[in-house]
Parts: sequence; structure tokens; C-alpha cells
Amino acid sequence: MSQRSPLSIHLRRTVAGAVFLAAACLPLAAIAADIRIGGTGNALGTMRLLGDAFTQSHPDTKAIIMGSIGTSGAIKAVPKGAIELGLSSRVLSDDEAKSGLSIVEYAQSPTVLAVHKNIKVRSITLSQLSDIYSGKLSHWPDGTRIRPVMRQPGDDNTRQLKGLSAEIERALTVAEGQPGALFAVTDQDAADKIEIVPGSLGVTTVALIRSESRSLHALAIGGVEPTPENARSGRYPLTKHFYFVLPKEPSAAVLEFVKFVTSPAGRKILEQAGHTVH
Repeated sequence: MSQRSPLSIHLRRTVAGAVFLAAACLPLAAIAADIRIGGTGNALGTMRLLGDAFTQSHPDTKAIIMGSIGTSGAIKAVPKGAIELGLSSRVLSDDEAKSGLSIVEYAQSPTVLAVHKNIKVRSITLSQLSDIYSGKLSHWPDGTRIRPVMRQPGDDNTRQLKGLSAEIERALTVAEGQPGALFAVTDQDAADKIEIVPGSLGVTTVALIRSESRSLHALAIGGVEPTPENARSGRYPLTKHFYFVLPKEPSAAVLEFVKFVTSPAGRKILEQAGHTVH
């Protein structure tokens, strides 16, 4: 996994501090407005929970959670004004930052290999995972055919898997070119297919499973359970980072929502939905 530089951490903390300070200084009358929020599908279920709680405590402001448009979609939509607040699973590229956008990391959650609810396997090794994607391992112990649910090669979930080992990276390249491979376009589409297709295996997050009450179970990797605590300590190898994408001049309502997410009430919702927060 890539390490964040001290400079990037400092910049995010500086942006976050400015956002929270600005929100704290705003009069209540200034924050009445609807907020359209969209982006990576892994964040949407939790955002709906946060949005509902925010609206209850801010009745003049409604948080509207859009359908999945992905991280890149959010980064394109925010500067155009199509949404007021974006949700990203990666940092901005240099070109994206030139548009005046800024990001604030608000939480993390384990990225997991999830299986259909009828599969009794509870843990998988990196070697077994490589064999599944290369086609060497084609059936679960009970004889059910293994059906990998694939994502696009550039997707963050795929990128994380490829980072586990060179063997898995090569195996995924093989799997991506297999005729009849089962592909999912969005995070919700992937979760749907894992729930519906017998024997399926795919990548999602603890946050999505918990916040959307999905009938899936996440596999341990090498016997290490994919808990938020294990991901935060580094024992579990896969972590999804979640960022707010803010326009150059965020509205008062957006600033107040970001402030709410970092409040004790917001942190509690995040933690219950399978996140860790700084």
C-alpha cells in the first residue's frame, strides 16, 4: 500500500482545519440549503445515515445522497456545480487539483473479499486468491463453482488487490481477459452480483456491507479478520480511504455538513458503519 507523505498529511489537515474553522464561524441562518452529495459507491450507504442524522439536527438543510457516480465522476461533477460535495476513495491528481478542488480525509474502512452468503469459507490465503483469479482453483470446498466478480482494471478495488502480490497482479490480468467474465460497473452493482450469483467472490468494503445491511460475509486474509481495528493497525492489508471533495468556495451548508461528520455524533455513525477515524 502506498504511504502518504508528511507534506500531503499536513496539507489535508490544513484544509480540514480551515473548513472546520469557517463552519464554526457561520450564523445558523447562512446554512439553510440542500446539499447534493455523490461519488464513490462504497461511501454512499454511510453518507445516507450521516445525511439523515444531519437533516434531523439541521431541519432547514437537506442532505441529498445521489446514486453512485464513482470517484472520478465526483471530481468532475464538483467544479461544474452538479453536486455540492464529492466523495472520493483516492487523492487528487495534479491536474485535478488545478481546478481549485481540495480534499479532506474523513474516515477509513477495510477493503474486503466478500462471498455469497451460502459459501462456508471464512478465510483465504494470497496463494488461493491468485489461483482463483488465474483459474487454477475453480470450485469452493463444497463443490460450488467460484464466480469472481470483476471490476475495471483501473478501479481502486482492483488496484488494491494487485498491490497484494505480483502473482495476484498477473492472475487478475488473466481473469480480466477471460471470456464470460462477470464484471460489475459500480460498487453497488458488485455487491448485488455477489449477493445474487451462487459461488461468487468480489471486492467491497466493511462500510458498504454494514451501512447497506448486505447479506454477504467478508473473508479473513491469511487468518487475519478484516476488522477496522486490524486494518488501522496494519495487521489486515487492505484499507479504503474516504475523502470529501470540496469546491474552491464551498457553501456554508457544505462546511456545516463536513463539521457534523467530524463531530461526536458523526464519528459514532462512522464507527458503527465499520470505519475508523483519526
